[in-house]
Amino acid sequence: MLRSSRALALVLAALALLGVAGSASASVVERIVAIVGERAILLSDLRERAHPFLAQIHQQVPQGAQRNAAISQLYKGLLQKMVDEEIEQKAAVQAKVTVTPREVEEALTRVATQNNVTVDKLLSEARRSGLDAASYRDELRRQLLQTKLINVRLQGRIRVTEDDLQKAYRGIELEEREKLSYQAAWLVVSVPAGLSPAEVRTRRALVERLKRDAERGDFVALVRLHSDDPSTKNSGGVLPYSRPAETPAVLRRVIGGLEVGHVAGPVPVPGGLALVKVLGREESQLPRFEDARDELGQRVYLEKMTQARRTWLDSLRRQQHVEVRL
Repeated sequence: MLRSSRALALVLAALALLGVAGSASASVVERIVAIVGERAILLSDLRERAHPFLAQIHQQVPQGAQRNAAISQLYKGLLQKMVDEEIEQKAAVQAKVTVTPREVEEALTRVATQNNVTVDKLLSEARRSGLDAASYRDELRRQLLQTKLINVRLQGRIRVTEDDLQKAYRGIELEEREKLSYQAAWLVVSVPAGLSPAEVRTRRALVERLKRDAERGDFVALVRLHSDDPSTKNSGGVLPYSRPAETPAVLRRVIGGLEVGHVAGPVPVPGGLALVKVLGREESQLPRFEDARDELGQRVYLEKMTQARRTWLDSLRRQQHVEVRL
């Protein structure tokens, strides 16, 4: 049997359908949008949580289909968050994890201090965004509860290795290179349509051999001897200075992964196969890996913790009845 909150929702929905509000054809003003175990999440609950975000959408997104899509996406994402919170609340009860009013006030003070404002100023800013003081404290309480649960259930399982740090740094490097201008050169071996499979294999083998030669010798000389691209052959294959956004996707991926002076290939290009060499790149603004180690560790730890939390919540979700009706 559902608890009183769900029963109340059913009564409200029935009253709305019967027109108790005074309209002969009243629309439903309340309904259940999700059920977690025996706990019902009401449409009014969802709308209340969505209120500050709706204000932002109305300010930033044009009226019409685009705004409706943004609101729909907000409701769906926020409802999933509320379902997760209900699951966490049940887990907290079982683990005897609680958050006291004093802890909430201490967290409020910390947030204000971190932002160099008073608590009153912080709450005033929250009100301007559509979040009253009670709602702001509720959000802090949920975050504190989540942190405590993570510490109890997950913290000891998370390990950050040197390989994790290296991969994270490499990923940031590649992201930055999507914005840095570069200059490259290429050597193109034509592969005309209609060649037999054996002829195609022969030309690929030529490019692979030329790559080995290029890694040991003079790329410019190899281009002048072997390239089939007349527009760049005499200049040693040098291409115009470019930005990644202006580069075809297949070349952009290859060039983004190359260090200056290195050669990659064979790369499929229109009409043939190419070797590509990066001659120069706009200077990186990233700190050295060693200087970024601590920040990388925090970033990787947070990513792993977020993933572990999602896996844990999904496992809890499978153990109980969850129904989303939105």
